[in-house]
Amino acid sequence: MADIVVFGAGQIAEVAKVYLDKHSNDRIVGFTVDAKYMTTDSFLGLPLAPWDTLEQFFPPDQVSLLGPLSFRRLNEFRRMRYLEGRQRGYRFTSFIHPSCHVYTEDIGANCFILEANIIQPFVKIGDNVMLWSGNHVGHHSVIGDHCFLAGQVGIAGGTRIGQGCFLGGKVGITGGLTIGDDCFLSFGVTVDKNLASGSVLVRASADRVAPFPSSRLRARF
Repeated sequence: MADIVVFGAGQIAEVAKVYLDKHSNDRIVGFTVDAKYMTTDSFLGLPLAPWDTLEQFFPPDQVSLLGPLSFRRLNEFRRMRYLEGRQRGYRFTSFIHPSCHVYTEDIGANCFILEANIIQPFVKIGDNVMLWSGNHVGHHSVIGDHCFLAGQVGIAGGTRIGQGCFLGGKVGITGGLTIGDDCFLSFGVTVDKNLASGSVLVRASADRVAPFPSSRLRARF
């Protein structure tokens, strides 16, 4: 059993507390956000501490961290806070819902994997990866660090997904493909060819790659 501080003080943090309270042996003892967003010193009846000076409230040798859990700025915000937390000496925990079918032990730190995910043998999941409900990750696939899968995503076997990708709900990916870093796959698209880093795939009469890089979307999320 570990004491956990969750990064966030909004709806997703509320959701995380419900899941951990019900399904984890770890105990949430507080929350943290960037100091400029603090309007109170508590959240859900627990202390809310400024990220900037978190050590004064929850030293690294006393707690583990979980989060941020959103895809804000196409995962870049979560990536930055995760790497900063590691540099400041914090450990990160992971949560895997007990209803998942998981056939690999190769899952990194700060992963948040909700109910009904199927993760087949020989899958590798990096650090700081969020898998919302009901995804299928096929055998021998690789999901890079800092990715976010929104839900009901189907990834066929042998697929390689680069770092920092966002996969919207009901995305389908054909087996054996390579998806480059920082790709944005819009809700419901089907991927049947390799994608270069920074690709944006959007819904259309036929799914197509947008003529602009994913970095242009960061300010919108």
